[in-house]
Amino acid sequence: MTFTLVLWLLVWGGMFTSIHHLQSPTFPADAFELFQGLRALCPFLAIFLSLMWLIKERSRFLFMRDPLGFFFGYGVLGAVVSVILSPQPSVSLYWAGVFLAPFFVLWLISGTGDYERRIHLLMYVNDAVFFILTLSMLPSAIRIFRGRAMYSVLYDLPFGLGQVTRNGVGRYALIVIIFSSVRMIAETRRWKWLWAVPLGPAFFLLAQTQSRTALLGLVVSVGFFILIKGIDWRFFFVGPAAAFVVWTSGFQWRAHGQMDVLLSLSGRETTWQAGLSQVQRSPIFGWGFNADRILLNQEHIHNSYLQALIQTGLVGAILFLAAFLGLGYLIFRKNIIPHTRRLSGKRQTMLLEALLIVGFLFSRSFFEATAAFYGVDLLVLVPAMALLSYTSGRHDETEGAGQRL
Repeated sequence: MTFTLVLWLLVWGGMFTSIHHLQSPTFPADAFELFQGLRALCPFLAIFLSLMWLIKERSRFLFMRDPLGFFFGYGVLGAVVSVILSPQPSVSLYWAGVFLAPFFVLWLISGTGDYERRIHLLMYVNDAVFFILTLSMLPSAIRIFRGRAMYSVLYDLPFGLGQVTRNGVGRYALIVIIFSSVRMIAETRRWKWLWAVPLGPAFFLLAQTQSRTALLGLVVSVGFFILIKGIDWRFFFVGPAAAFVVWTSGFQWRAHGQMDVLLSLSGRETTWQAGLSQVQRSPIFGWGFNADRILLNQEHIHNSYLQALIQTGLVGAILFLAAFLGLGYLIFRKNIIPHTRRLSGKRQTMLLEALLIVGFLFSRSFFEATAAFYGVDLLVLVPAMALLSYTSGRHDETEGAGQRL
């Protein structure tokens, strides 16, 4: 378990940094550039250690019939395309490598005897990171709320690590809301009500960012939770709070009470058109990872499927879409939702969290580059998908055993 923890922390270590720190003229003389540059290599260290272990154990690839296999294929294709077609091969190959890092870790732990426990560990690490990130953003949000700082679409990360958009900050807060609410409602232990403590700051931060993608995710998550669990009196604590945040932050503050403003794409359509024009120049295999930033003057394309299309062309986009469709097939064809209702304890809690995270990130994928690129969304989505895929297989085995008896 310790080795798994170290590997996953290494994968997280590449967050909020990039290859450009290694290319800085002050690297390695400047201490901060050295720190950021070394962190940029952490996911590659995770790949190396995972590969050494996989070779030693002669572990076979277990994701051939798994949605994660489609994601892995998408990443491998992107790495090849990055070398052959990218205008900046070294940059593209770097981003392809860090994208693949979490999949190598999952490949490694899939060959262990306690795969489910290790997936839970990855999810616990993710929850802790999101809780820390949410707390780190609160001082800025409070200053803005009290009028002591100007409202901005960018929030500063701690320790000078850079900036995050309000959509990113809203995502941090919503993940905290998801795992806190699930534990507060689903667990049976008396101290479960302590999970209500993070909800207040998280709802406040979510409202203050006015992030429409996060607010949409909140609506999707609440609806999905009710679909899974049914109506429960405890929803009277979370439901009204969620409705108040969506109405106040999204409609009154962000849209100023105007529905057309609420539904606008904030200029995304212009970027999408520019991205599609680049896709037409290489429609089959795309331009490699980071292609939107390279070809669109550092612009982010803000759509997972267009991101996949511009990076890996039609072939890669099909693989990327197949990962989501394959997961949806497993959830509904294998009756994961009814199975989750019948569970109790930690297994039910973790499955609920995984389902809500997938629901939120799927809704987000139409307006952000969810999982098409190395980033926070990818590191949250991969363990959730792994748990749902594992559960579908284990559920089939359990039902098969019951029928034989």
